[in-house]
Amino acid sequence: MTPLLYTVVVHGAPDIGACHEHSLAFTDALLNRGHGLQRVFFYAEGVRVALPDHAPRFAQWQTLLAKTPSSELILCSASAERLGLETPPSGFLLAGLGSLMESGLESHRVVSFA
Repeated sequence: MTPLLYTVVVHGAPDIGACHEHSLAFTDALLNRGHGLQRVFFYAEGVRVALPDHAPRFAQWQTLLAKTPSSELILCSASAERLGLETPPSGFLLAGLGSLMESGLESHRVVSFA
C-alpha cells in the first residue's frame, strides 16, 4: 500500500458533538497505518480548541501531532479574530484559507469533520 498524505479540517466546536473525538480518532488511525498528515486546519467553531477552557482537547491534538512533527495545527485567522484570539497557543499557527487551499493541492486526501 502506498502511503497517502492527508489534510484534516475540523469545523465543530470541541465541546459540542463528537467532531473533535472523531477527527482525533481518524487522524490517529491514519498515522498508525503509515499515512502522512500535512496539517489539521481548524475552521469556524473548530478554532475554539485553542481557547484556554478547552485545554484538555488542545493537549490531545498536541500529543497526536508529536507522532508527526512535520505536521501543522492551523487556526483559521478570520475565525480566530472573530473569537478574539490574537496570539495562538504554542503548537498552533494562524493562517488564512489560502493555507487550506494549498493543502488541498498538495495532499492526496482532504477529510472534513463538522
